[in-house]
Amino acid sequence: MIFLFTIKIFLRNLNAFYNKDVLSIKNKLLIHLMDHQLLNITEDSFLDGKLSLFQPTKGFRAGLDSVLLAASVNAKPGEKVLEIGAGVGTVLFCLMNRISGLEATGIEIMEEYHSLSLLNAQKNKINANLILGDFFTYGNLKKEIFDQIFFNPPYYPVSNYKISDNKLLEIAHIEYPGILKKMLTFALKRCKPYGYITLIHRPSRISDILSIFKNVAGDIKILPIVSSNSKNASRMIIRARKSAKGDTKLLNPLYLYKDSKKMGQKKQYTFEIQNILRNGHGLNF
Repeated sequence: MIFLFTIKIFLRNLNAFYNKDVLSIKNKLLIHLMDHQLLNITEDSFLDGKLSLFQPTKGFRAGLDSVLLAASVNAKPGEKVLEIGAGVGTVLFCLMNRISGLEATGIEIMEEYHSLSLLNAQKNKINANLILGDFFTYGNLKKEIFDQIFFNPPYYPVSNYKISDNKLLEIAHIEYPGILKKMLTFALKRCKPYGYITLIHRPSRISDILSIFKNVAGDIKILPIVSSNSKNASRMIIRARKSAKGDTKLLNPLYLYKDSKKMGQKKQYTFEIQNILRNGHGLNF
């Protein structure tokens, strides 16, 4: 069930955490001074209730793409993992729910999302290093090497996007010139040799992504995602292995819904997708 919170109720719920040193003084103050876009938040269940996460009603709201990205990361217990643009923590926390013992880091540039991720980590008893900052300039990250790096980058070119006053949504949706290359280049630098980089994106950007991986990563696997009865993929999951020389493989599509040809029949997720959404299973590819 989804609960709508006003900011006053939200702050009351935070009182229990103030004396646990979960939130820095800066973040405590930030919560009181939050932008009007966070006057309302919802509490949403993921993985059939295994995770309960606060999200803003206005702004990026994690859903199926986030859960699929988490399911695509082929990490092992004990590995160091990094999510670029961690938001409220959905992808990172879904991954940590599936794989125990990860040394997990998430970095987020927006203070509003970051503050909610801190609360979500506490609420779900998750131990992760959650950083507020720009991945490209944050000094400490430049000293780190990770086994797995993953992200859900902005999809929509700024030239095709109608700008509004919703900064929380625009930061997650608008792809400004050069941002995809910057994210991939950073990931390649911070990923250890033969570690993995995983992202989800639109099919139209595949050639750009592959050109950046050229000569520096291989064993690339591309998983098209097809929804409804469409024959065309709406997005793709790409996983590359740094320093590897293996071939690039275009895999059979991942269908989200069972084939339904009857008009008006309610769409149903396939068994594989249900296992991911309800049981937190991984995608094997």
